[in-house]
Amino acid sequence: MKLAFVFIGGQKEDWLSTLTAEYEKKLKHFCSVEIIRLKPSKQARASAEQKLAEETEQLLKTIKKDDLVIVCDERGDAVTSKKFSEKLVKLFERGRPRVVILVGGAFGFGPEIRSRADWTWSLSTMVFNHHIAQAVVLEQTYRAFTIWKNIPYHND
Repeated sequence: MKLAFVFIGGQKEDWLSTLTAEYEKKLKHFCSVEIIRLKPSKQARASAEQKLAEETEQLLKTIKKDDLVIVCDERGDAVTSKKFSEKLVKLFERGRPRVVILVGGAFGFGPEIRSRADWTWSLSTMVFNHHIAQAVVLEQTYRAFTIWKNIPYHND
C-alpha cells in the first residue's frame, strides 16, 4: 500500500513541519508514505481565480493517471473517524498503486480537481486554514489505521 499526501503550502511553518514528521513516522508502520508539498501560487488574494488555476495545474501534474484521489473539501462527505477508517480501507482494497489525499491552498480546489476525485471528504462543515487541515488529515489518517488494526488510540 502506498499513501501520498499532497499539500499546498506549509513549508514555512515549523510547528507543521514537526507535526508532519511525527505523523509520517507513525504512518510508516502501516504503509509506504509520501508527503508532497507544493508551493502556493504567488498571485495576490485579489487574483483568486488565477491563484486557483496555478495551484490546480501543479496538482494535476502531481496526480498520476492510476492514482485513487481523495479531495478534502467542506462540501464532501462528513464521516466519523470509524467511518473514515472503513472508507479508507475500502479505497485501499481497490488495488490502485497509490491513494492520494489532497489538501488545497487558501482557495481550495478548482473544478478539474473536484472532477478527478474518487471521493471528497469533509473534515468539518467549518472551513479550516489549509495548515490546520493538513494537521487534521494526518492525525485522522493515523487514527483510521489504528482503528483498522485495532491498536489502542481511538476511544469511542
